[in-house]
Amino acid sequence: MAIHPLNTPVEIAATLARTGLCIVPDFLNTPTTRALFLDLKTLKKAGQFTRAGIGQGHQHTVHDHIRRDEVFWLDERLANLTQQQLWLKINALKQAFNRELYLGLRDFEGHYASYPKGGFYARHRDSFHHDEARRVSVIIYLNPRWKVTDGGQLRVYTPGHDTDISPIAGTLVCFLSHELEHEVLLSHKNRLSFSGWFKT
Repeated sequence: MAIHPLNTPVEIAATLARTGLCIVPDFLNTPTTRALFLDLKTLKKAGQFTRAGIGQGHQHTVHDHIRRDEVFWLDERLANLTQQQLWLKINALKQAFNRELYLGLRDFEGHYASYPKGGFYARHRDSFHHDEARRVSVIIYLNPRWKVTDGGQLRVYTPGHDTDISPIAGTLVCFLSHELEHEVLLSHKNRLSFSGWFKT
């Protein structure tokens, strides 16, 4: 399991290049994580989230047997002060990934995600059929005081073994979108995160 003790963008990129998966505890400090958590909760309370589905464009559909979560898409151009701190981190990662991995990343799309009690996401890859623009997947967890018994682990299927990652506040997970299958295991309480993809 590629847990990295340091969290500079260059170090994260180097680990991703070696292993295809990087897990960084405390990627975000506690005040920033708390601010994003409250921002997400405010948007959720205001009814800004929508049911998440699968597929692109006219093929986008909602399937409860595949995933059960809600999302709010973020737009850097409309970011509030809290979200701007997140975008600074994202842009620093993009620069490092391009410099170290030569991926030619140009865009990023991302959203807040809220899994209710009983939420999950079945095994899948983040790249679409006939469209591999998504190159690096990024997840940042926002759950305070999360316990293993709360469930909701991210299971990443890496060659030779599976890696389970608890969604602990401030933790970053990134992996190569078109290579690694993964799933969100059944959550026993509300599970909150930011998820996104660097694209070419």
